[in-house]
Formats: sequence, C-alpha cells, structure tokens
Amino acid sequence: MVEENRRLTGTLFLKNLSLTLRLGALPFERIESRRVNLDLKWAGELLEADKPAVDYSLVCIELKSKLEPEYLYIEELARDVLVILEAGWPGAWTVSVHKEHPPTDLPLEKATVTIGG
Repeated sequence: MVEENRRLTGTLFLKNLSLTLRLGALPFERIESRRVNLDLKWAGELLEADKPAVDYSLVCIELKSKLEPEYLYIEELARDVLVILEAGWPGAWTVSVHKEHPPTDLPLEKATVTIGG
C-alpha cells in the first residue's frame, strides 16, 4: 500500500534544451540566430495533487515565448531563464547556458555559465 501523505522529493534534469536566438558581444556574432543549449536542473517536491510539479513541455513554451530574441552575454540569458523558471515553478533551479565555439584568441570548444541552486 502506498503511503498517501508521504512527500516525494527529488531532482529533474532537462539536458540540452535548444533555443534559437542571437547571442554574442561582438556584432558579427549577432548577425544570424544560432542554437544555444541549456541544461536545467530542478529540485523539489516532484508531485502536486498526483501530477508532476514541473511540466517540461510548459517550461519550453514559457522560455520560447518570454525570452528576448538577442543577448550579448550568456550570463544575461541564464539570468532571464532563471527568473522565468522561478516564477513558474517553485523549487531550486540551476541553469547552465552553453556557447559553442566562442570567438577567442585560442581554440575554445565551449563556454558555459551556471547560476542558481
């Protein structure tokens, strides 16, 4: 028999969520939109009224509709994502934004910023 009053807490990972937007501090980086990948982590009570506390389909809809089409810095994008997530779904969120092959003087595969927690 399942204990009805037991709280089920845990972690949800959304890995490589892909946004399409313009991103970069240099003007040539913002000429065309690019794919920007995010990793999202949420911790909290997993079920509310026997339904998942976070509907990740709705997470995607909210991010797509509320984010700006252009960002200079991955830190700004991470901040805006975190604000949207915290407003919609209570719990502890961590957001990682990845920028593939940023223009640098040395070869660099990826720059990542992580905020929240």
